[in-house]
Amino acid sequence: MSAPILVTGATGRLGQLIVARLVSKNQHVRVFTRRPGHARALFGTGVEVSAGDFADPVSVRAAVRGVGRLLLLSPLSGTLSIDQIGVAEAVTAAGATRIVKISGSDWTIDPPGLSISGDAHAAVEWRLRGLPIEHASLRPNAWMQVSLPNLIRQAEAGQVLSAGYGGAGIAFIDARDIADVAVHQLLTRDIVSKPAILTGPAIVNLRDIAGVLARLLHRPVAVADAAVPAIIVADASFEHRAVAQFKGLIAAGRAAYATEAVSEILGRAPRSVEQFLTEHLTAACFAEPRTGARS
Repeated sequence: MSAPILVTGATGRLGQLIVARLVSKNQHVRVFTRRPGHARALFGTGVEVSAGDFADPVSVRAAVRGVGRLLLLSPLSGTLSIDQIGVAEAVTAAGATRIVKISGSDWTIDPPGLSISGDAHAAVEWRLRGLPIEHASLRPNAWMQVSLPNLIRQAEAGQVLSAGYGGAGIAFIDARDIADVAVHQLLTRDIVSKPAILTGPAIVNLRDIAGVLARLLHRPVAVADAAVPAIIVADASFEHRAVAQFKGLIAAGRAAYATEAVSEILGRAPRSVEQFLTEHLTAACFAEPRTGARS
Protein backbone atom coordinates (compact mmCIF):
# COMPACT_ATOMS: atom_id res chain seq x y z
CA MET A 1 0.00 0.00 0.00
CA SER A 2 1.26 3.49 -0.83
CA ALA A 3 2.20 5.91 1.92
CA PRO A 4 -0.89 7.76 3.15
CA ILE A 5 -1.67 11.37 2.43
CA LEU A 6 -2.34 13.13 5.73
CA VAL A 7 -5.10 15.76 5.70
CA THR A 8 -5.46 18.18 8.61
CA GLY A 9 -8.65 20.20 8.92
CA ALA A 10 -10.39 17.34 7.13
CA THR A 11 -13.81 17.74 8.76
CA GLY A 12 -14.23 21.37 7.69
CA ARG A 13 -15.99 22.48 4.54
CA LEU A 14 -12.90 22.51 2.33
CA GLY A 15 -11.27 19.55 4.02
CA GLN A 16 -14.26 17.33 3.27
CA LEU A 17 -14.10 18.28 -0.41
CA ILE A 18 -10.39 17.44 -0.55
CA VAL A 19 -10.78 14.10 1.21
CA ALA A 20 -13.66 13.08 -1.07
CA ARG A 21 -11.59 13.86 -4.16
CA LEU A 22 -8.59 11.94 -2.89
CA VAL A 23 -10.73 8.91 -2.03
CA SER A 24 -12.36 9.03 -5.47
CA LYS A 25 -8.85 8.78 -6.93
CA ASN A 26 -8.13 5.69 -4.82
CA GLN A 27 -5.61 7.48 -2.65
CA HIS A 28 -4.70 6.22 0.82
CA VAL A 29 -5.93 9.02 3.10
CA ARG A 30 -5.35 9.59 6.80
CA VAL A 31 -7.11 12.44 8.60
CA PHE A 32 -5.91 14.11 11.79
CA THR A 33 -8.78 15.28 13.97
CA ARG A 34 -9.88 16.11 17.50
CA ARG A 35 -13.24 14.50 16.74
CA PRO A 36 -12.57 10.96 15.52
CA GLY A 37 -16.21 9.91 15.87
CA HIS A 38 -17.35 12.79 13.69
CA ALA A 39 -14.65 12.01 11.13
CA ARG A 40 -15.69 8.37 11.00
CA ALA A 41 -19.31 9.39 10.51
CA LEU A 42 -18.29 11.67 7.63
CA PHE A 43 -15.82 9.38 5.87
CA GLY A 44 -16.76 5.86 6.92
CA THR A 45 -14.07 3.23 6.65
CA GLY A 46 -12.60 4.69 3.46
CA VAL A 47 -9.96 6.69 5.36
CA GLU A 48 -7.69 6.23 8.36
CA VAL A 49 -8.60 8.38 11.34
CA SER A 50 -5.79 9.59 13.59
CA ALA A 51 -7.15 11.21 16.74
CA GLY A 52 -5.27 14.05 18.36
CA ASP A 53 -4.70 17.76 18.66
CA PHE A 54 -2.18 20.20 17.19
CA ALA A 55 -1.12 21.11 20.72
CA ASP A 56 -0.28 17.48 21.56
CA PRO A 57 3.09 16.58 20.00
CA VAL A 58 2.64 12.88 20.79
CA SER A 59 -0.55 12.68 18.73
CA VAL A 60 1.04 14.77 15.97
CA ARG A 61 3.98 12.38 15.73
CA ALA A 62 1.60 9.43 15.58
CA ALA A 63 -0.41 11.10 12.81
CA VAL A 64 2.61 11.83 10.60
CA ARG A 65 4.24 8.42 11.00
CA GLY A 66 4.72 6.82 7.58
CA VAL A 67 3.03 9.69 5.75
CA GLY A 68 4.12 10.50 2.20
CA ARG A 69 2.41 13.87 1.69
CA LEU A 70 0.56 16.42 3.79
CA LEU A 71 -2.43 18.66 3.04
CA LEU A 72 -2.00 21.44 5.60
CA LEU A 73 -5.24 23.15 6.58
CA SER A 74 -6.60 24.41 9.88
CA PRO A 75 -9.32 26.78 11.13
CA LEU A 76 -8.73 30.43 11.95
CA SER A 77 -7.27 30.63 15.44
CA GLY A 78 -4.68 32.48 17.44
CA THR A 79 -2.46 29.40 17.34
CA LEU A 80 -2.67 28.85 13.57
CA SER A 81 0.99 29.49 12.84
CA ILE A 82 2.24 27.45 15.82
CA ASP A 83 -0.09 24.57 14.97
CA GLN A 84 0.74 24.41 11.29
CA ILE A 85 4.48 24.86 11.72
CA GLY A 86 4.51 22.08 14.30
CA VAL A 87 2.81 19.63 11.93
CA ALA A 88 5.00 20.72 9.00
CA GLU A 89 8.19 20.18 10.99
CA ALA A 90 6.96 16.82 12.29
CA VAL A 91 5.98 15.48 8.88
CA THR A 92 9.30 16.63 7.42
CA ALA A 93 11.20 14.86 10.19
CA ALA A 94 9.10 11.75 9.54
CA GLY A 95 10.36 11.60 5.95
CA ALA A 96 7.41 12.93 3.96
CA THR A 97 8.16 14.34 0.52
CA ARG A 98 5.61 17.11 -0.02
CA ILE A 99 3.40 19.62 1.79
CA VAL A 100 0.50 21.45 0.14
CA LYS A 101 -0.68 24.34 2.31
CA ILE A 102 -4.03 26.08 2.06
CA SER A 103 -2.91 29.59 2.92
CA GLY A 104 -4.64 32.92 3.37
CA SER A 105 -5.86 35.16 0.58
CA ASP A 106 -3.01 37.00 -1.09
CA TRP A 107 -4.43 40.38 -0.08
CA THR A 108 -4.28 39.39 3.61
CA ILE A 109 -0.61 38.41 3.31
CA ASP A 110 0.86 41.11 1.08
CA PRO A 111 1.54 43.71 2.31
CA PRO A 112 2.06 42.42 5.86
CA GLY A 113 0.58 43.98 8.94
CA LEU A 114 -2.98 44.43 7.66
CA SER A 115 -4.44 41.08 8.73
CA ILE A 116 -3.73 38.95 11.77
CA SER A 117 -4.78 35.91 9.77
CA GLY A 118 -2.60 36.83 6.80
CA ASP A 119 0.40 37.42 9.05
CA ALA A 120 -0.11 33.99 10.64
CA HIS A 121 -0.26 32.29 7.25
CA ALA A 122 2.80 34.26 6.10
CA ALA A 123 4.75 32.93 9.09
CA VAL A 124 3.88 29.36 8.07
CA GLU A 125 4.85 29.98 4.45
CA TRP A 126 8.17 31.46 5.60
CA ARG A 127 8.89 28.37 7.71
CA LEU A 128 7.99 26.03 4.84
CA ARG A 129 10.58 27.77 2.67
CA GLY A 130 13.21 26.90 5.28
CA LEU A 131 12.34 23.21 5.54
CA PRO A 132 14.03 20.55 3.36
CA ILE A 133 10.74 19.44 1.80
CA GLU A 134 8.93 20.19 -1.46
CA HIS A 135 5.94 22.42 -0.80
CA ALA A 136 3.21 24.44 -2.48
CA SER A 137 1.23 27.31 -0.96
CA LEU A 138 -2.25 28.04 -2.30
CA ARG A 139 -3.73 31.49 -1.63
CA PRO A 140 -7.45 31.39 -2.46
CA ASN A 141 -9.52 34.54 -2.81
CA ALA A 142 -12.88 34.97 -1.03
CA TRP A 143 -14.97 31.79 -1.21
CA MET A 144 -18.34 31.72 -2.95
CA GLN A 145 -19.59 29.23 -0.34
CA VAL A 146 -18.93 31.74 2.45
CA SER A 147 -20.24 34.97 0.93
CA LEU A 148 -22.90 34.10 -1.63
CA PRO A 149 -25.40 31.92 0.30
CA ASN A 150 -26.38 34.84 2.54
CA LEU A 151 -26.94 37.06 -0.52
CA ILE A 152 -29.09 34.33 -2.05
CA ARG A 153 -31.18 34.16 1.13
CA GLN A 154 -31.59 37.93 1.13
CA ALA A 155 -32.76 37.90 -2.48
CA GLU A 156 -35.15 34.99 -1.95
CA ALA A 157 -36.69 36.82 1.01
CA GLY A 158 -37.16 39.98 -1.06
CA GLN A 159 -34.62 41.92 0.97
CA VAL A 160 -32.12 44.50 -0.24
CA LEU A 161 -28.74 42.89 -0.88
CA SER A 162 -26.13 44.13 1.56
CA ALA A 163 -22.69 42.99 2.63
CA GLY A 164 -19.98 44.22 4.95
CA TYR A 165 -17.77 45.11 1.99
CA GLY A 166 -20.34 47.33 0.22
CA GLY A 167 -20.10 47.58 -3.55
CA ALA A 168 -16.46 46.51 -3.87
CA GLY A 169 -15.52 44.02 -6.56
CA ILE A 170 -14.31 40.51 -5.72
CA ALA A 171 -13.04 37.67 -7.88
CA PHE A 172 -14.84 35.03 -5.81
CA ILE A 173 -13.59 31.45 -6.05
CA ASP A 174 -15.64 28.27 -5.64
CA ALA A 175 -14.31 26.06 -2.82
CA ARG A 176 -14.61 23.09 -5.19
CA ASP A 177 -11.99 24.70 -7.43
CA ILE A 178 -9.72 25.22 -4.43
CA ALA A 179 -10.12 21.52 -3.60
CA ASP A 180 -9.39 20.51 -7.20
CA VAL A 181 -6.19 22.57 -7.22
CA ALA A 182 -5.12 21.19 -3.84
CA VAL A 183 -5.60 17.58 -4.96
CA HIS A 184 -3.78 18.31 -8.21
CA GLN A 185 -0.82 19.71 -6.29
CA LEU A 186 -0.77 16.72 -3.96
CA LEU A 187 -0.69 14.23 -6.82
CA THR A 188 1.07 15.91 -9.74
CA ARG A 189 4.75 15.41 -10.48
CA ASP A 190 5.59 19.13 -10.77
CA ILE A 191 4.08 21.58 -8.31
CA VAL A 192 3.92 25.37 -8.36
CA SER A 193 7.20 27.04 -7.46
CA LYS A 194 5.68 30.13 -5.83
CA PRO A 195 2.41 30.85 -3.99
CA ALA A 196 -0.55 30.23 -6.31
CA ILE A 197 -3.10 33.06 -6.11
CA LEU A 198 -6.43 31.35 -6.80
CA THR A 199 -9.42 33.40 -7.93
CA GLY A 200 -12.57 33.02 -9.94
CA PRO A 201 -12.68 34.04 -13.60
CA ALA A 202 -13.99 37.59 -13.14
CA ILE A 203 -14.43 40.45 -10.71
CA VAL A 204 -18.05 40.96 -9.63
CA ASN A 205 -19.74 43.34 -7.22
CA LEU A 206 -23.10 43.39 -5.45
CA ARG A 207 -24.85 44.94 -8.44
CA ASP A 208 -23.49 42.21 -10.72
CA ILE A 209 -24.71 39.55 -8.30
CA ALA A 210 -28.09 41.25 -8.00
CA GLY A 211 -28.40 41.25 -11.78
CA VAL A 212 -27.80 37.50 -11.96
CA LEU A 213 -30.21 36.82 -9.10
CA ALA A 214 -32.86 39.02 -10.71
CA ARG A 215 -32.65 36.99 -13.92
CA LEU A 216 -32.85 33.72 -12.04
CA LEU A 217 -35.68 34.81 -9.74
CA HIS A 218 -37.55 36.71 -12.49
CA ARG A 219 -37.95 39.83 -10.36
CA PRO A 220 -35.93 42.91 -9.42
CA VAL A 221 -33.30 42.60 -6.69
CA ALA A 222 -32.27 45.83 -4.95
CA VAL A 223 -28.79 46.60 -3.64
CA ALA A 224 -27.39 48.67 -0.78
CA ASP A 225 -23.93 49.74 -1.93
CA ALA A 226 -22.73 51.26 1.33
CA ALA A 227 -20.23 49.21 3.31
CA VAL A 228 -21.07 48.57 6.95
CA PRO A 229 -17.92 49.16 9.02
CA ALA A 230 -17.06 46.20 11.22
CA ILE A 231 -16.92 46.91 14.94
CA ILE A 232 -14.18 45.04 16.75
CA VAL A 233 -14.74 44.87 20.50
CA ALA A 234 -11.78 44.66 22.84
CA ASP A 235 -12.33 41.03 23.84
CA ALA A 236 -13.27 39.75 20.38
CA SER A 237 -11.93 36.34 19.42
CA PHE A 238 -9.13 35.91 16.90
CA GLU A 239 -11.67 34.70 14.34
CA HIS A 240 -13.99 37.69 14.79
CA ARG A 241 -11.10 40.15 14.54
CA ALA A 242 -9.75 38.38 11.45
CA VAL A 243 -13.14 38.39 9.70
CA ALA A 244 -13.65 42.08 10.48
CA GLN A 245 -10.27 42.80 8.90
CA PHE A 246 -11.24 40.71 5.85
CA LYS A 247 -14.34 42.85 5.31
CA GLY A 248 -12.37 46.06 5.62
CA LEU A 249 -9.73 44.93 3.14
CA ILE A 250 -12.34 43.72 0.65
CA ALA A 251 -14.26 46.99 1.01
CA ALA A 252 -11.02 48.80 0.15
CA GLY A 253 -10.87 46.89 -3.14
CA ARG A 254 -7.98 44.56 -2.27
CA ALA A 255 -9.80 41.43 -3.50
CA ALA A 256 -10.70 42.97 -6.85
CA TYR A 257 -8.33 41.14 -9.14
CA ALA A 258 -8.51 37.89 -11.09
CA THR A 259 -5.68 35.54 -12.00
CA GLU A 260 -5.23 32.68 -14.45
CA ALA A 261 -3.79 30.34 -11.81
CA VAL A 262 -6.72 27.90 -11.70
CA SER A 263 -6.82 27.60 -15.49
CA GLU A 264 -3.06 27.18 -15.71
CA ILE A 265 -3.00 24.44 -13.06
CA LEU A 266 -6.17 22.53 -13.97
CA GLY A 267 -6.39 23.20 -17.70
CA ARG A 268 -9.96 24.50 -17.34
CA ALA A 269 -11.64 27.70 -16.29
CA PRO A 270 -12.73 28.14 -12.68
CA ARG A 271 -16.44 28.15 -11.89
CA SER A 272 -18.12 31.55 -12.19
CA VAL A 273 -20.43 33.33 -9.77
CA GLU A 274 -23.26 32.96 -12.29
CA GLN A 275 -22.67 29.19 -12.44
CA PHE A 276 -22.70 28.98 -8.65
CA LEU A 277 -25.90 31.01 -8.28
CA THR A 278 -27.66 29.12 -11.07
CA GLU A 279 -26.67 25.77 -9.62
CA HIS A 280 -27.83 26.76 -6.14
CA LEU A 281 -31.19 28.16 -7.16
CA THR A 282 -31.90 25.34 -9.61
CA ALA A 283 -31.17 22.79 -6.90
CA ALA A 284 -33.46 24.67 -4.52
CA CYS A 285 -36.28 24.78 -7.06
CA PHE A 286 -36.17 21.05 -7.74
CA ALA A 287 -35.51 19.88 -4.19
CA GLU A 288 -38.03 17.48 -2.65
CA PRO A 289 -40.42 19.17 -0.18
CA ARG A 290 -39.43 18.47 3.41
CA THR A 291 -41.62 18.18 6.48
CA GLY A 292 -40.77 18.68 10.12
CA ALA A 293 -38.21 20.91 11.74
CA ARG A 294 -35.10 22.01 9.93
CA SER A 295 -31.75 21.22 11.40
